[in-house]
Amino acid sequence: MKQSPFVHKFKTAKNHYIYDVNTNNIIKTSQIINDIIDDYGTLSPSAIIRKWTKKYEAKSIRESLNYIQNSYKSQGIFSSDRPITMEYPMCEKHFCESLQSKLSDLILNVTERCNLRCKYCTYSGSYYYSRKHSMRNMSWEVAKKAIDYFHSHSQASEKVYVSFYGGEPLLNFDLIKRSVEYIKKSTKWPPIIFHITTNGTSHNEEVMKFLIDNDVLLQVSIDGPSEVHDRYRVFKNGRRSFNAVSKNLQKLKEMDKDYFKDRVSFTVTLSPPYKLLEVYRFFSTNELVALNTLSVNFVNSFDTNFFNIFSDQENKSQLKAHLKILRERYVDLRANSTTTSFNEFLGELFERSLITIHRRDRKPMGKSCGPNGICVPGTRRLFVNVEGKLYPCEREGETFCIGNVGTGVERRKVWSLIKRYIDESTVDCTNCWAVRLCSLCLAEATKNHHFDYARKRENCPHESLKFQRGLILYAEIMERNPKAFDFVKDMTIE
Repeated sequence: MKQSPFVHKFKTAKNHYIYDVNTNNIIKTSQIINDIIDDYGTLSPSAIIRKWTKKYEAKSIRESLNYIQNSYKSQGIFSSDRPITMEYPMCEKHFCESLQSKLSDLILNVTERCNLRCKYCTYSGSYYYSRKHSMRNMSWEVAKKAIDYFHSHSQASEKVYVSFYGGEPLLNFDLIKRSVEYIKKSTKWPPIIFHITTNGTSHNEEVMKFLIDNDVLLQVSIDGPSEVHDRYRVFKNGRRSFNAVSKNLQKLKEMDKDYFKDRVSFTVTLSPPYKLLEVYRFFSTNELVALNTLSVNFVNSFDTNFFNIFSDQENKSQLKAHLKILRERYVDLRANSTTTSFNEFLGELFERSLITIHRRDRKPMGKSCGPNGICVPGTRRLFVNVEGKLYPCEREGETFCIGNVGTGVERRKVWSLIKRYIDESTVDCTNCWAVRLCSLCLAEATKNHHFDYARKRENCPHESLKFQRGLILYAEIMERNPKAFDFVKDMTIE
């Protein structure tokens, strides 16, 4: 069957481009090439000329056809080849070695308790298939077994993380403290970093001193100024939480400015009615947060009734207009900068896909493609629930149990997950222009604690649209400053 070149067309205000999937190259072209490229290989040259002579001169069409043909012969660009199979980029031996000795991030779900009742929280009761807040805590016995297992299976890692997760993990501070002390007394660890995700309301002086003394990476949830943050992030009795978080952050900063600057980051959740400009100003000017790194995400829109409280207008109110303003500001700043960060909020809002695009592998794809963004489940992140069951990561919650702290990771279960993902994804992915950029993984293929390929298909349009917009944004910036992303070569992606 004749096929057109495996490419994706896009344009900026100044130029036309083609993203060539097989070579992973971005080629600046012309409007005529972008028009006729879909016909190349499916129609004869004479048929293409007949089709387009109402818009272009025959001579220009022939020259463009020659350009396409010569580019294919000399560089492999504009090939119609599609991958035939999807293959995991790791042989069985290396797969087993990873699970045996290269675990890198242990995530202990130390409690399911929380002192807040954030209205968009996964555990709030507004998500159909997620657990709700409970009073369950992880025991020391479970934590110790998890730590011992992680220690014995991470010896080949260059460095490792031990993360404490909740609920609000600091409500089980005694277990966190005991775990850290136990780990530090053990020998033969790779370089180790401790990490806590917190709502920022449970810090007392003892906790703060512990964080500083142990150089803990602290990720605090804060959604913007008080009028934005307090819409949804409230205590059980409905009391607002912004002042408590701000007070604790100020105290922590006073105790150790260097620790606060280097080890404290923030998680921002964007939710309707969207007020992105206010959030941007807050994270750009507030002295407590302006210099720290951020993680920015939108509320998960799947399997929830959270959005039912808003009208369609409220769901989208100002979002498009604010994104346009901030996008223009980001382009101006990035086009005039070659440093890693000039504004954390804008970088998080727009830059993730651009870094993926800039770091893309330029080698020819060949007859097989990789399975999107899936890792070795359990290796990059190993999530342990309060009972001691093991899961691939915290993003998937308690889906895909792959073992327990007593018996460890079950390799057959892990391999079965990978194989099922590949088997069900192959047809779609081998025909998708975004296959080499796509970051979807098992977390995007879950529903009601089961693998659900229909859910992955629901995510696919969002992922391809993300990279469609990313390619345009990337090209716009590179047109103005070809060195704008030089900083990426020195970045460490974790």
